Amino acid sequence: MQVLENERFRVEINEQGAELTSFRSKATGTEYVWQGDPAAWKRHAPILFPIVGRLKDKTYTVGGKAYEITQHGFGRDLPWQASRESDTCVSFTLTPNEYTKKMYPWDFVCTVRYTLDGASLKKEHITQNRSATPMYYEIGGHDAYNLCWQEGERITDYFVAFEGTDRLHRIVTDEAVMLTETRTDIALENGRLPISRALFAGDAVMTEGLPVHRASIGCTKNSRTVTMDFADFDYFAVWSPYKDFEVPFVCLEPWSTLPDGTYLDHAIEHKQGVRVLQPGQSETLAFTTTIHE
Repeated sequence: MQVLENERFRVEINEQGAELTSFRSKATGTEYVWQGDPAAWKRHAPILFPIVGRLKDKTYTVGGKAYEITQHGFGRDLPWQASRESDTCVSFTLTPNEYTKKMYPWDFVCTVRYTLDGASLKKEHITQNRSATPMYYEIGGHDAYNLCWQEGERITDYFVAFEGTDRLHRIVTDEAVMLTETRTDIALENGRLPISRALFAGDAVMTEGLPVHRASIGCTKNSRTVTMDFADFDYFAVWSPYKDFEVPFVCLEPWSTLPDGTYLDHAIEHKQGVRVLQPGQSETLAFTTTIHE
């Protein structure tokens, strides 16, 4: 476990999956990251790489050759190599091995750098193609933040606020949670998407075309917020598992790419939003989470 710390916050990241596991306030003692209770969801903030979501028939093709890969990719399930840069910055690097090559044929280097600055945690995803051919990849966040920061609150006291819009363009999925070509509008209440158990009965609220790439978890009973800025990501989802009880967390999920759709073929280059890197090329996609207390 790698620890980042300043006078205001303490952050913990697990080398397994390079996964954020704690973002705790020293002033209030509040733990903002979901602690992985398996009764609801065993994870905290997995990194989605090199795909986002499910695949049609669990398969994609490269030049006609078929590959099978686990949901959301293998990045979240493997150990990453940690490299400390300072008390408030650490990087994690993942490279190919025999296991990854069976699912993903390219030679890559994926580095995730965490930097704690005041009340903000920046997460940079740096992906490089070391293959001799163009490399297709996807990357995304799946960060779960606790609700009910103070006693007596319920999840229905919480909302996710979006700036510059009065509605979300929701991407409709089918019964297998696969992408469809249908879009529907969700009206917001003063820019707010109210959190409720029923909101996630159809899985994640996936959106595109946001005028401002910023979302904030807030509460009607206190003034705290958890705000995520994700200018580098074209797609965004809000998710919590649909259970027979109120689950006290919500995930903020910036995605480079949308999940697969039944109306698409299996070619990875046809997935909506998929990234492509030429041989030797690299790019960085980052998002930052800031806690206001």
